[in-house]
Amino acid sequence: MLNGKVYIVTDPNLITAVNRNSKALPFNPFIAQLGMRITGHSEATSKIVQHNLNGENGFGYVIEVHDATVAALGPGKDLETMTEAMLHEASSFLDTLSWLTEEDLFKWMRHTVTMCSTRAIYGPGNPFDHNPSFVGLFWDFDDDLNMLIANILPSVLAPKGNHARSVLASAFQVYYEQYDLERSRSSAVTKARYSVNTKHGISFQDQGRLEVGTLLGVLANTIPSAFYMLCRIYSDESLLHDIRQELEMTCMTESFDRKTGTLKVLAMREKCQLLHSTFQEVLRVHAMGAGARYVREDVMLNNEYLLKKGMVVQMPMAVMHSDPRIWGADVADFQPRRFLKQVDAAKENKSQSVAYRPFGGGAALCPGRHFVSLEVMALTALMVLRFDITPSCGEWNIPPQRQESLATNVFPPEKDIRVKVKRRKDFEDMKWEYVMA
Repeated sequence: MLNGKVYIVTDPNLITAVNRNSKALPFNPFIAQLGMRITGHSEATSKIVQHNLNGENGFGYVIEVHDATVAALGPGKDLETMTEAMLHEASSFLDTLSWLTEEDLFKWMRHTVTMCSTRAIYGPGNPFDHNPSFVGLFWDFDDDLNMLIANILPSVLAPKGNHARSVLASAFQVYYEQYDLERSRSSAVTKARYSVNTKHGISFQDQGRLEVGTLLGVLANTIPSAFYMLCRIYSDESLLHDIRQELEMTCMTESFDRKTGTLKVLAMREKCQLLHSTFQEVLRVHAMGAGARYVREDVMLNNEYLLKKGMVVQMPMAVMHSDPRIWGADVADFQPRRFLKQVDAAKENKSQSVAYRPFGGGAALCPGRHFVSLEVMALTALMVLRFDITPSCGEWNIPPQRQESLATNVFPPEKDIRVKVKRRKDFEDMKWEYVMA
């Protein structure tokens, strides 16, 4: 599969045709082949993963994990509980910031988001709780991911990543060996994954290895997205002012004595339309991965293009997200208000909704998209309401992204930005609470 012909698809009409042919053009074979290279799980687990991979004879392991994840991360109480836990942890981190401090922004975001997200997902006592240095190990793993996928002498050609993968897998093996499904304070999605893994006889050793792959979905795209969200907002004084005003008018309340502020989290997506549009534009500009499908059988797209069995389809986001025929003459510009009239724009140009693919599309739509969106928007709201951030050098220079792995979409910056973080005037002593309603 990794050595055959590759069909590149960027036309929205053909993307729609690919989505319609999900059985002939599935994503799951990539989970089976790339997953083993990413996590290093055993042949025994690989056989379990590949059994009924595409639902040939009922639901197999991959489909059960996917469906359980979708149920746990879809809109509802489980998602709200996990988001609330993440915000509780984030608030504690933000409270520790002094009135005026300097930080490397990406490094600080990397540590904060990792610690808050893993606590929300895995509960207290998880491997990152026990050893915060694992934050750096995860990014060693992520940095070497392409070489690990190549699987050519990983201990020699990707020593840091290979070591990090092994250490993290061992830590999560211990976590699952001690896991108590009834008493665990982990999220619904972790409980669901554990239940499916146990049902299918996945060993604790391989459960630990598989969890390292899950961390990619939890952290690798979220943290760069949050970083670029802050960069784009704080580097534009007018945008920062308007988003603060929007939040304060629609999703924030203050106590009578102005000592407590309350953020209404679930209301943000509907009521904070500029914040949401900015997030969408961040993903349009900075999501640079590629969706992939395996051609299980010969298929004709739109009665015009024959895709041959055994080949691969690639749908590169960067190409579709930068096409002026789809997005207009200002496609190269960051336009935070681009998605404010998305409904009207979709009527005029339906290709935009098809070409916009930061979370994939069709049957392979990312099941974690709701949590990622809530997480990034809520963290951004907390930052812009509580802090002023300015570059230590005096001028914002948003760094380009470095080319990253085959398994992620939003790549990290080539270099970090040193920033001054100062508590916002008139909000210095305010205590913060969160309601999900």
